[in-house]
Amino acid sequence: MKPTIFYYERISYMDSIQLIELIEGKIRLQDTPMGVTIIDGFVFAEPTQQEWKDFYQSVKNLNLIPKDPEEQIMDGFEVNCHIAFNEDLIKFHIINPRFNKFEEFETLVNSLTKCEDYPSGLLHEEDA
Repeated sequence: MKPTIFYYERISYMDSIQLIELIEGKIRLQDTPMGVTIIDGFVFAEPTQQEWKDFYQSVKNLNLIPKDPEEQIMDGFEVNCHIAFNEDLIKFHIINPRFNKFEEFETLVNSLTKCEDYPSGLLHEEDA
């Protein structure tokens, strides 16, 4: 069980752009500082079938309802996400997402990115 679409882009306005994207069955990881226009190399992670299955079930169990925050503060971060397993599992593009269980969801996304280059995952603050 692998997704048909996996795209997760996290833009931290004063820091970097982190991109997690399914390319030819593997997850391509990219952490690009703001202002950099030339990307030098990529890192790949390859979750197991069981990890994909666990991710899918865990995200479904969160019963996420993405919604824009009431206050449109433009000093934080933005997330563009589209994940599908034959049908959409979740899709949103929100500035400063703070909807219920967003942090749990992002932890699940991060769990798929653990590899030699990012032992705690791409989105983990200590590695970023």
